[in-house]
Amino acid sequence: MKFQIDISVWEKLKNSDEPIIMYGTGNGADKVMDKLTELGISLSGITASSTFVRNRTFRGYQVMPLSYFEEKYEKFTVIVTFGTSIPDVMENIYSISENHRVLVPCVPVIGTEIFDKDFLHKNQDKIDLAYSLMADDFSKKIYSGYVNFLYGGELSFLKEITTPESEAFLNILKLSQNETYIDIGAYRGDTVDTFLHYCDEKYEKIICAEPDAKTFTKLTEHCKNLKDFKAVNAAVTDIDGEVGFFDAHGRQSSVGGSKMIPSVSLNTLCENAHPTYIKIDSEGCENEILSKGSDILKAYSPKLNVAVYHKSADIFTLPILINNINPDYKIHLRHHPYIPAWDTLLYCTL
Repeated sequence: MKFQIDISVWEKLKNSDEPIIMYGTGNGADKVMDKLTELGISLSGITASSTFVRNRTFRGYQVMPLSYFEEKYEKFTVIVTFGTSIPDVMENIYSISENHRVLVPCVPVIGTEIFDKDFLHKNQDKIDLAYSLMADDFSKKIYSGYVNFLYGGELSFLKEITTPESEAFLNILKLSQNETYIDIGAYRGDTVDTFLHYCDEKYEKIICAEPDAKTFTKLTEHCKNLKDFKAVNAAVTDIDGEVGFFDAHGRQSSVGGSKMIPSVSLNTLCENAHPTYIKIDSEGCENEILSKGSDILKAYSPKLNVAVYHKSADIFTLPILINNINPDYKIHLRHHPYIPAWDTLLYCTL
């Protein structure tokens, strides 16, 4: 396997003699700043998109427009510390990289393990094994680029492996008009809409699960006119019962908080159904869901669409797990437009 890895993004920042300007505020920025502090790396300022600059501070820094730093410094490094799939915002980031050095220090959405040198060396054999499980050369190219990006933080790696969602649906999933669709982490119904688009609104059944109560209400309202539709207000994990939940009233909600909510396993969710297509985007519970639902994968071999970007180890633990459960699966990897490497997905078919 040919990785273009030299030194990690954290080492690049540690060794840099240029001022470091952080682009972005919020949860991701907090995690990056904590790691920079741990490594003894100093920031020279914080910037944000023009509509988010305003008159505010973030962790003691005044948030300033990028032009302020361009006037102050001859050269500086920009580190991107927020996530976006908005085309104009992504284009702006790539535009900034034409004039300044831009790095993306990747921190996990869930958990604390960072894809640094120690993590890479500790898991090299598993990374190589997962790479070998990719079904085609294109998936292997994306896998290599993804690992290169997580480790080195260079935007060029991410840009080279980005493909539109339509490519995966048309060339890999190839949905029929008689699918039974299981949507785990259905949010407000956007992925139901995607499913309906690619099956030409013809299907057997749709079963959705969404744990956040307010989001669940929006999901059911959005889908109220669909036939053969069922929605479950619960987290999908490896437990039939209750789990702790962190309620962020949106995409940041995840299992692991103090609020107790209902939980169901994949087996229970699919009771009395013959699933042919399962999408799992569960903010870090993918491993537990697949492990507990192994009987479903063995018995029905449904097409899979599984997020692999929430935890640093997902990129190798999840393809290895799927292959162990059902070796007949052809495992494909795709990264759709997003900075950082979010929206990176396994597409599995027979």
